[in-house]
Amino acid sequence: MPQETVGYVELEWTCVHCGTKNEGTRQVCISCHAPMADSAKFNQSGKGELITDKDLIAKAEKGPDVNCPYCGTRNIAEATKCVHCGGDLTDAAKRSSGEVLGAFQSGPQPDVKCPACGTMNPAGASKCNKCGSPLGVTAPVKPQPALPAKSKGIGIIPIVIIGLIIVACLAFVVLSARSSSAAGNVQSVSWQRSIDVMKQQPVNHTDWKDNIPAGAKVGACTQKVRSTQDTPAQNAVKVCGTAYTVNQGNGAGKVVKDCVYQVMADSCAYSTLEWVRVDAVVAKGSDLNPVWPDVASNATQRPGSKVETYTVTFLSNDKTYTYSPSTQQEFSRFTNGSKWKLTINGLNVVTKVESAP
Repeated sequence: MPQETVGYVELEWTCVHCGTKNEGTRQVCISCHAPMADSAKFNQSGKGELITDKDLIAKAEKGPDVNCPYCGTRNIAEATKCVHCGGDLTDAAKRSSGEVLGAFQSGPQPDVKCPACGTMNPAGASKCNKCGSPLGVTAPVKPQPALPAKSKGIGIIPIVIIGLIIVACLAFVVLSARSSSAAGNVQSVSWQRSIDVMKQQPVNHTDWKDNIPAGAKVGACTQKVRSTQDTPAQNAVKVCGTAYTVNQGNGAGKVVKDCVYQVMADSCAYSTLEWVRVDAVVAKGSDLNPVWPDVASNATQRPGSKVETYTVTFLSNDKTYTYSPSTQQEFSRFTNGSKWKLTINGLNVVTKVESAP
């Protein structure tokens, strides 16, 4: 995803020794003069202003500062000797950089309340205007006693329902697996056959203009986002997200926006003549000679999908059972009065039939 640079802002850091907030470009604390510790982090300041000074921008672009391995003083990225103790910086570790510090907020930020006396101060202030207390120190929070955790049981009713469902599933499995045999005579047969009636009718669709089939009737078109990409293109619109600040590791933050190019194209409504199911004709019977119903076929109408079902009813010890043959050939074997051996599961469903001697 392409990234667009908005500019650079000065960050701030809080002294770990005295709690004073300092401008990001300062290498030692304005209050106690201690060097910025390696553990101290850069944060967004309350200024919300982009840097306009060319020298500061150039410094921000050079990369993260380094900490002197001997005295801990912060030095600029290209320094070879420490400005404080003169120590060799060849193997000095670079400060952390690249972290996203949050959304960039331009313009003046809300005032900050002094944790010591409660006075409101400008967002960028290092010390309280009234009592002089450092504003980087967070006021202590009085610990609250832990409350006992409440039990979040699921309740008796859901447990009963779940139990009933499990019992029902187990009963279904057991009864389906159980089977018995019985002798039965064919008491009756029936069949049903149906054919869908298809007619040509206009059907509405929506698609990209270059995908519409030839001969279709095209309606209104609207420009919509068809795809996104990282590079400019014809008929593409650049769309950028919210600006955010990235730590440069040298007291400055880089304000950037992630952008994409939305490629626009015509999305159009259109209609085409298609074969659509409008009805179905059905034939039924109670014999072994099923027939298909008639469907007229012409330029605007034709037969569609076919469906056939067969049912055989058996009588066994004053009980009736039904069976559904899968084909007409199987169905034709069940003449009235013929004898069959039935396999019946625990749900009284016939699962298998065999000719009886």
